[in-house]
Amino acid sequence: MLIRLLGPVEIVADGRALDAGPPQQRLVLTALAADAGRLIGTESLIDRVWDQAPSGARRTLQVHLSRLRRLLDTARTDDQASVRVVRRSGGYQLDVAPDQVDAHRFRRLVEQAHERHLSDLDRSKLLAEALDLWRGPPLADLPGQWAATVRQAWHQQYLDAVQEWAAASVRTGETGPALALLAGLTAERATDEPLAGAYIRALYAAGRPSDALDHYAVVRRHLAERLGADPGPELQQLYRQILAADPALTSPVAEPNTRWTPQQLPAPAPAFTGRAGELARLAAGGDGADVLITVIDGMAGSGKTALAVEAAHRIADRYPDGQLYLDLRGYREGAEPAGPAEALGHLLHGVGVPAAQIPEGVDGRAALYRTRLVGRRMLILLDNAAGEDQVAPLLPGAPGCLVLVTSRRQLAGLDNTRRLALDTLTPADAVALFVRRAGGHPAELIAELVELCGRLPLAIRIAAARLRAHPTWTLEHLVERLRDPRHRLAELEAGQRSVAAAFDLSYRRLGSEARRAYRVLGTHPGPDLDEHVAAALLDVPPVAATQLLHQLMDANLLLEPAAGRYRFHALVRAHAVSLG
Repeated sequence: MLIRLLGPVEIVADGRALDAGPPQQRLVLTALAADAGRLIGTESLIDRVWDQAPSGARRTLQVHLSRLRRLLDTARTDDQASVRVVRRSGGYQLDVAPDQVDAHRFRRLVEQAHERHLSDLDRSKLLAEALDLWRGPPLADLPGQWAATVRQAWHQQYLDAVQEWAAASVRTGETGPALALLAGLTAERATDEPLAGAYIRALYAAGRPSDALDHYAVVRRHLAERLGADPGPELQQLYRQILAADPALTSPVAEPNTRWTPQQLPAPAPAFTGRAGELARLAAGGDGADVLITVIDGMAGSGKTALAVEAAHRIADRYPDGQLYLDLRGYREGAEPAGPAEALGHLLHGVGVPAAQIPEGVDGRAALYRTRLVGRRMLILLDNAAGEDQVAPLLPGAPGCLVLVTSRRQLAGLDNTRRLALDTLTPADAVALFVRRAGGHPAELIAELVELCGRLPLAIRIAAARLRAHPTWTLEHLVERLRDPRHRLAELEAGQRSVAAAFDLSYRRLGSEARRAYRVLGTHPGPDLDEHVAAALLDVPPVAATQLLHQLMDANLLLEPAAGRYRFHALVRAHAVSLG
């Protein structure tokens, strides 16, 4: 039994196509088959089937799944590998061998063709077999945004495979089939420069240099008329090589078949401690066919970057096309946050785009970035983000990628994200971190020290560093210095690391009214407050006070332990008081 997605969606049994049902039912089948053999969460499945899920979406989904089960059971024969829809905890899974789904077989053949030891003849045969699986636009006639996104991504994979097959075929001297296919595709996609380059190379290799130059002129005209642009540097270089009859264009030596696979993750933090629950949540996310975006937010010094880097290293093998890392400088002393154009430039360079081929504007860079990520499974870590406007252009548009974003702000304005709000360490983890950094000491003193540090990882690391830097100090001496709340922040400073300086950066990013609220509310003597107390202290209406409270919460300078009740972390309160 086969599931065919590369064209109209079909189930094939005993050589005949079965009716897979109405479009929505075929979309359910496709949503499962796209991740054959992997569990897909129920909510993720609903999101794939409906752009706007109706109130009875779960029930309708179950009806479609029940009908698909009956259809697959009826079509099964003893001499065929079975295909089953399986219900598991939290979602559903299509139990099927990957090669029984044409889209997975296509990808396997293409990946096999990338192996270095293959000859061009063997490579072209594998790619030809992959291309023969295509019967037309994938997921034809299926509705919805998810299907449209997957259709675009898979079509780009097809075009990439066509170009690789054409190049391998030309190097073996077989130009006829490549020319026939490329001629049709370039007519449909007149401004697709990589496709045009493949066609021009094939024309030249076939002994038709005049036709190659003519097609370059056609492409240049279309680019000027439709996009107001000239051909890119790579196509211009090819044009110059043809004019010069460059022997390299007819060299029989195979081009190296490698994919740019960036490995940009920073090293994990030394003595990383705790966060087992958070690591489990990050490791459990993602079902492969959607872009998964997780925002890790928390107060300054809570260990957001350390957690993100640790998690990224643990799951990096799930993303074979590489890992990108970018510090967005949202909160860095003496530096402005990276603008979207600058950030996209770094990311494009990371995926192998030469500097000369990177467009000038944000829109052009974002479009090229999204195009380069189509069909690739990559992990992207965007560290230290300032806000939603900075991050939004950097998000992939096609399925398969995981994005981790760290920020001191909640970034609630980003769509389709999940939030991991990072709290301070548990008492046990806080003690373990200090012991790993400073060695063994009396347990009761360590317990007191980590509480004086508010169980904040940055404060604990600084305290441990200060103890190591003063061989004559005992832990009791350090604890005694930290007990005075008036001087505690001054004690939590070592080298270029400072808790107060970290809080200063968050404070300076606030608007003027929020900065005033921060300073005034920090003087409140009680353990917490509500909007009415805040309104009285700030001398503003309760509605205005609530808005200011929420601004401080969004910046992770204020906590809401219970609905409508707000409090400062002890060290943050000390910082607010110091500014008064």
